[in-house]
Amino acid sequence: MPQLPPGAARAIEELRRMAGVRGAALTGSWAGGCSTEGSDVDLLVLCDENRFEASLRQGVLVEIGYTTYGQALEKLARNPMEAYRWLEAEILFDDGGMAEVIRAAREAYENYKTPEREKRRLAHWLRSLELKLGAVGGDALKTRYLVSTNAWILLEGVWAANDCPMPPTATAYRRYTQLECVPFSGWFEELFHENDVRRIEATGQIIAWAIARLEKEDL
Repeated sequence: MPQLPPGAARAIEELRRMAGVRGAALTGSWAGGCSTEGSDVDLLVLCDENRFEASLRQGVLVEIGYTTYGQALEKLARNPMEAYRWLEAEILFDDGGMAEVIRAAREAYENYKTPEREKRRLAHWLRSLELKLGAVGGDALKTRYLVSTNAWILLEGVWAANDCPMPPTATAYRRYTQLECVPFSGWFEELFHENDVRRIEATGQIIAWAIARLEKEDL
């Protein structure tokens, strides 16, 4: 386990002594190995209630998600994105159930296939974006606006083409290098490059690639 800030370490010790708590795991940037000074500390707690709390402990924000075993499994079944909360989780202590939830999350992630309806939705929006970019002419400001405000739909398209559920924003940044199939080498860096021309060019390439993948049968 990484060396956590004193306030977070104390919160974990409090959880160990709390009645009804069956286990706790570290998640987020600290579990993913990419935390920086001042990063939030995210904890998942398996217990007999469902709630969320956030508090500032000795200058560090500690966010704790409390969930029951049943609720954790229900969320995994209902929302594919939920798997990411557990995939990088590092168990701090487990008196029963935590390892099972993490195993269920891994199975849900590995068995995920992008639904056909989702592929069609994304292909539709990407084609629409392609048409809008083609219609702006020489309006550089509008082009930059469209590229900036539609970056998320591009990311959704890439993840869907990989048959992976779309992760939350921070997790997407940590995991984009793990995608097996990508539009081109350096695509993510180009999509968010400081040079507008390069970002716009990358957007067009990603759109074309994603549409071709999403509309291909038996992806």
